[in-house]
Amino acid sequence: MADEPKPAVPAGMATIADSFATLWRSLAKDGEADRPNDERRILIDQVRDALDRGENRLNENRVSIISNTFSLEALVHRGEPTSVHRARHRDLGALHAIKTLSPDHADDPVAHKLLLQEATIGLSLRHPHVAATQILLRLEDGRPALVMEWCRSSLADRLSNGPLPPEDIRALAKALLEGLSAIHARSIVHCDISPANILFADDTMDSLKIADFGIALPTGHRHKDMDIRFAGQAHFAAPEQKDGGPVDPRTDLHAAGKVLSLLLEGSDDPADADLRRLADLLSQPASEDRPENAKAALRMLGGL
Repeated sequence: MADEPKPAVPAGMATIADSFATLWRSLAKDGEADRPNDERRILIDQVRDALDRGENRLNENRVSIISNTFSLEALVHRGEPTSVHRARHRDLGALHAIKTLSPDHADDPVAHKLLLQEATIGLSLRHPHVAATQILLRLEDGRPALVMEWCRSSLADRLSNGPLPPEDIRALAKALLEGLSAIHARSIVHCDISPANILFADDTMDSLKIADFGIALPTGHRHKDMDIRFAGQAHFAAPEQKDGGPVDPRTDLHAAGKVLSLLLEGSDDPADADLRRLADLLSQPASEDRPENAKAALRMLGGL
């Protein structure tokens, strides 16, 4: 069998190698003396920064660098008006999610206001079952960007692989209601509980994280006060939310009940009967017929 041809060496490679050797010697030596390690690290960082700033002159399809700290690895969600990328910290190697306005919405005042509000809400919340918002950055073009905890998968992803076992459904319901209880304790209503916004940091139900506070509101507020006609997902949104009325914790319980009903579809396991009754109670059309809040729903779940 003939040897495979070796790939051609790019033109100018020898010149680049010579230049790199000279650069490396300058980083390591000050004349004939060795540079101190701290000084060497500072110079290496400065060279790396210069390469980052000039990279767009080399490759239009470059890996984007955010704040000289995060490299964008993949677009994981594109919506209206935001996009979410998987990003990696360049020094620590840790994964993060970065959410920002899409370029065509960079000058949209409503979208800008909503993302800043999402940052304020996210930074005020810390709970094991809420995806952590870590910092708000500003891109070079002025767009705000949220750096958030990275989660491996969503409930929507898991459901695409088939139904969950009863014990997982019960564990998920408990984690979801605990997360909602923490959110409501801050007088915040999520307004967009759905399988796409229920994430998991690992393969266990206990790693559940409620994510995406893009349309969250303070208790008693309405979306139309923010110049939004309707926000949410029709199948999960409560009637009062669809009608543009004020929202409260029971609004999220309606969505949680709809999620629970979805998980129980097709199940004829007698062990699910109590969960089904809870799901029906949570998703009652009239808000006054639902439990008062997530804590009350948790007490019901604990008694099942």
